[in-house]
Amino acid sequence: MHQPKEKIGIRLFSGFTRLFHWVMVVCVLVLFFTGLYIGDPGYNSLVGEEPTYAVNSLLSMSLIRKIHFITAYVLTISVLLKIYGWIINPADRLMPRFHKKKFWEGLVWGVKHYLFMPHEERPYLRNSLARFSYFLIYVALILIIITGFSMLAMIDPTSIWGKLFLPINLLFTEYQIHQIHHILAWIFIVFMVVHMYMAFRSDYMEQDGEISSMISGYKFFDHRPYDAEDVPAVDQVFPLEEGHEKKPKLKKAHKKKLIKPKDEPNLELKKQESSKEINA
Repeated sequence: MHQPKEKIGIRLFSGFTRLFHWVMVVCVLVLFFTGLYIGDPGYNSLVGEEPTYAVNSLLSMSLIRKIHFITAYVLTISVLLKIYGWIINPADRLMPRFHKKKFWEGLVWGVKHYLFMPHEERPYLRNSLARFSYFLIYVALILIIITGFSMLAMIDPTSIWGKLFLPINLLFTEYQIHQIHHILAWIFIVFMVVHMYMAFRSDYMEQDGEISSMISGYKFFDHRPYDAEDVPAVDQVFPLEEGHEKKPKLKKAHKKKLIKPKDEPNLELKKQESSKEINA
């Protein structure tokens, strides 16, 4: 009877990614609900006065706007620090490799996987569909920050913010910027719902610690992930199998030289040198 292999934990996500992942989750939720209130408070029908004048109320427009703007600053700083996390930790920047055929094949695999269609089982550090969706959501995140500060700049066009975001406010009308900001906010909420489904599904079906990985930083595998080459540290846990080592690229002139019979000893020496380079 086949015995399942013991899964080994690989620390993928740094403290930067884990901390600011949860900070950003809280910020997005606070911004979404305060943004809905700012757009349509429904306060007048409940209390009988406009929220702008309800200075002493916890639901005053002034207070909600302050919470919204402070949270926006926290979100912006979190994004910048998370980018710094990408720089210092390779596993934090598991983004799409658009220039690689392997990414596009993995994208098809991901669609089949989540739709329960027949497909080859593959363990991933982060599959292509997840990478692509994260790439899109970070683009949306940058856009929602830009449109948000553009609206803030409209309050005082002569301020630093007003001058900094003047090109955006010249390209689009105030209404258009509001609409883009509003649509992006709903995209984030839809993404969060889909993201939770995929994370819980992966954690339950693959038993890879997908949920706990954003707390502990570890994901669990019983053999080498399909995209292991993106994180060099994985080689220490799951080394390349014999016969699958990456061969160093040689210049054309070297290739022609090595195939000559009189240079066979040099060919063997080159192989040994290449082996040392790979092991290093």
